[in-house]
Order: sequence, then structure tokens, then C-alpha cells
Amino acid sequence: MKKDKNKPIMIIALISIVICGCPGCVMLFPGVSSLVDAVGSVGTFEDLLSDLSCGFAQGGWMLCLGGLLIAVPFILAIIAVVKRDNGDKLEKLEPTGVSKDDPIPPTS
Repeated sequence: MKKDKNKPIMIIALISIVICGCPGCVMLFPGVSSLVDAVGSVGTFEDLLSDLSCGFAQGGWMLCLGGLLIAVPFILAIIAVVKRDNGDKLEKLEPTGVSKDDPIPPTS
């Protein structure tokens, strides 16, 4: 029964790797190259700010979008691992036979 709960989460995580992770990785390379080209010749701090804004407008935005797309499968995988660990812990609990109404034994 435990495996039936985790199977849909793992399938969703694997599908998200294909749908989100792969395009996210592909978007990182042009984003990095456009940002590096924009920052290539910097002389002053004002040049740095203008070059960074120009590079972000030309293709650096792909870095942010690629990073978000890559983060989705990681988040789903973490959720799947946390749910699996909690399920294992709950099933390992065994009744001890002690009730809450019993008095606490004296210390020695």
C-alpha cells in the first residue's frame, strides 16, 4: 500500500524532469553566453550597470527562467523523498501496551 502512494509522485517527478528540467538546462547556455558577451568590456561601474541591463534584456532573462524550470523537478523530488520517509516512520510504530491513563512509575 505504501508504494501505491509514492508511485504517482515519482511519476510526476520524472515527467517534470523531461518537461521542465531539460528545457531549463538548454536555456542556461544562451543566457550565460549573452550575459558574458555583455559584460565583456567593462571600464567603469556605470558601464557595468548598463552592460548588465543590456545583457539581461538580450538574453540573460533565460538564466532566471532556466533556473526556475530546473528547480521544479528538484522540489518535486524532495517532496517525494519526504513523503516516503514519513510513511516509513509511521508504519514502523508499534503499540507498546501502555496507556495515557496509567500512573507514572516512581524513579529509583
